[in-house]
Amino acid sequence: MRVKNRWGILMMVIVVGVIIIKSLNIAGAAAIADAAYSAEAASSHTQLRQLLAASEDLIQGSRQATVKWQGEWHAALSLEAAAELLADRLGLADRYTEKVHGNQVFYAEGVFGEAEDVHGKLVLMLQEEGIYYVVLRLENSTDEGLQRLPEIGESWGEALLGEGVRAKWNAALQGEAAEFVNAPEWPDFGQDDSAGAGEADPMSALAAFAKLESRMKEQLKLQAAESFADVRTVSRTYAAEDLPIKAESAGQEISLQLALHWNTESDRYDVSIGSPLLTVEY
Repeated sequence: MRVKNRWGILMMVIVVGVIIIKSLNIAGAAAIADAAYSAEAASSHTQLRQLLAASEDLIQGSRQATVKWQGEWHAALSLEAAAELLADRLGLADRYTEKVHGNQVFYAEGVFGEAEDVHGKLVLMLQEEGIYYVVLRLENSTDEGLQRLPEIGESWGEALLGEGVRAKWNAALQGEAAEFVNAPEWPDFGQDDSAGAGEADPMSALAAFAKLESRMKEQLKLQAAESFADVRTVSRTYAAEDLPIKAESAGQEISLQLALHWNTESDRYDVSIGSPLLTVEY
C-alpha cells in the first residue's frame, strides 16, 4: 500500500514538474518575443534620431516628417473586432470606415502632445480571410512635435509588433534645401537654345546634389548604391553601416535614400530623406 502511495505521489510530482517547466518555457518564449519587439522598435527610435541630426544642416525652416509601420497581420477576427483591438491599443479615438474600391477599410485617428502637434492614423484592410494589412502613419505639425516622433513611433511600433503585426518601419523627412545648395538659373522653356527648347541643364541639379551628399557624409558613413537623375531631380540610395534598419534593393542592403528636387512653385530645391527608402512622393 505504501509503495502504491509513493508511486502516486511520484507521478503527481512529475506531472506538476512538467506543467511548471512548460509554463516556464512559455513565459520564457514570451519574454524573448517581447525583448525582440522592444529591440526592433528601439532601432526605429535610434534611426530616426540619427536622421534628425543629419538633416539639421540640410533643410532650412520646418522639417516635415512621416513615420510608418506597415505590414500583414494574421488574426482570426472580424474587421471590426480587429480594428477596435488595434485602435484601443494605440489610443486612437476617432474611428470610421469607408468603402475603397468596393472593400471596407477601417480608419482610426488621433493627436498627441500638449500642443496636439503629432497626428497618428491607423488604416486596416482585409487582404484575404484571416489576413489584414495594417498601416500606421505618424506626422508632426511643429518642430516640437518632430522631436517627439522617435519616442512615439517606438512606442506604437512596439504595440503593433506585440499584437503580432509583421510591421516594418520606414521614415521620411522633407523640407526646403538649406542656403548652401545654390539655386540654379533655369532657362526660358519657350526659348530655342543650344540645350533644346523646353530642356534644362541637368548638371545644375547634379552639382547641387553633390553638395548635399557631401554634407550628409559628414554625419553618416554612406556607400552609394543606385542613382537616378533628370533635369530637376536627383536621387541616390546608400548602404549605411550606422543605421540598423535596412531594406533589400537590387540585391543590396539599403538604409538611406537622399533626393533633391527643383520646386517650380517656390523656385527652390526641396530635400527628401528616406530610411530605409523613400515611400512618400518627392
